[in-house]
Amino acid sequence: MATIPSPETQIEFAYLGGAAAQVAAEETAFGDRSAPFIMNLLASWSDTSADAEHISWVRGVFDNLRPAMKPGVYVNFMSGDEQSRVAEAYRERWERIVEIKTRYDPNNFFRLNQNVPPR
Repeated sequence: MATIPSPETQIEFAYLGGAAAQVAAEETAFGDRSAPFIMNLLASWSDTSADAEHISWVRGVFDNLRPAMKPGVYVNFMSGDEQSRVAEAYRERWERIVEIKTRYDPNNFFRLNQNVPPR
């Protein structure tokens, strides 16, 4: 926290107990529900000349914390340049998600997100 580059940056921790913990991971696209908390790093700054500094800070915090985290990622917390990690969000459900995408969106119309490409 001592190195946070902007007073607008947030580190959010959300509790995943209650109803969310009562649904099995294989029942929905939302991943592993066994962790009691989920973390979101939200970097925000105004000066575009500081982009590299802020992006580097967030990635550094994530890299330092990742060994202590459960594997996986929440797809809605991913930045636009993390396409290579999309399968990690769905893990053992990935093939099922790809099947559904291939069936209902074979031309990849819905692609302006963390994309699941059809086969």
